[in-house]
Amino acid sequence: LRVGPQSGGADPGPACYGKGQTEPTITDANLVLGRLNPDYFIGGEKSLDRDLAEKAVQTIADQLGMPLVEAANGIVEIANAKMLAAIRLISVQRGFDPRDFVLVAFGGAGPLHAGALATGMGMKRVLVPMSPGVTSALGLLVSDIRHDFVQTSIGATDNIDWTVLNRIFRELQEKARGVMATEQIAETDQRFDHFLDMRYIGQSYELKVAVPQRTLEQADAAELNQRFYQQHERAYGYSTSDQPTEIVNVRVSATGSIARPQLRIVEKGGLDSSGARKDCRQVYFSEAKETLPCEVYDRYQLKYGNRIAGPAIVEEIDSTVLIHPGSHADVDRFGNLVIETGAEA
Repeated sequence: LRVGPQSGGADPGPACYGKGQTEPTITDANLVLGRLNPDYFIGGEKSLDRDLAEKAVQTIADQLGMPLVEAANGIVEIANAKMLAAIRLISVQRGFDPRDFVLVAFGGAGPLHAGALATGMGMKRVLVPMSPGVTSALGLLVSDIRHDFVQTSIGATDNIDWTVLNRIFRELQEKARGVMATEQIAETDQRFDHFLDMRYIGQSYELKVAVPQRTLEQADAAELNQRFYQQHERAYGYSTSDQPTEIVNVRVSATGSIARPQLRIVEKGGLDSSGARKDCRQVYFSEAKETLPCEVYDRYQLKYGNRIAGPAIVEEIDSTVLIHPGSHADVDRFGNLVIETGAEA
């Protein structure tokens, strides 16, 4: 069984959209597992056809000789495995331990899979923002403006021409100031960070090292080398301090701060979340290897301080949040759902 890289796309979309798709998608599998509400997709603007989803997934179940629900779960499990590999690529393989972080779940389908992904990575906590389907759009609106400037300048760190290096930093920063000025960013809202791409002499890959924002001189070579060794240790698990290094690129990152809107603070309540309960339905969980009764909550009725014990589902217009057995979710003052996975970190 393989999942992707082909996609049903928006048109025809999953089989359950009823637009002619016959091959199953992850959305169809989640619908078969009971995780999606066929009558509350996009807040009820669109209905999903469970029969069409089951018919599509059944074609896989027949080929594999397994029950329908197990085939649907297999589709989701393989999709999760691919996402876990992607998380490892941007964390473990870059020298970061994902267990030190909170997994932020966004996108319409992200909160359906985040609990399993966090547990698979040994992460203890998942944060699901309000309206996760438009989190990326919100991020675009509230993110600072940033421009990166780079110029190649290769030379051994111990023998670099520091006059030339400092001149490149000044020129790049002046270029950055000019760009920020055209965007009408006040000088008080501008920030500049300096970096060098460094590597061991003979290597073909380099690491970005933060550089003090002052005139550099020969005496700084030891500090730059030490920063590179620390980066190499973090990224690859080892470093060799007696090997010579070289500088490859000079970088300046220019950031322009923008005004940010104030997030809405939700009404305060107690631990009891029963006021937001809307339904109960049967949902399949692979860890239980069976279908379990699952309380369903209306996210817009949840209050700050409410707690939801898994297994449970929280529905909103643009997303569905799945809380696995053994996990629980707390509502913070901004309405975020903070899920404690119970994973062993």
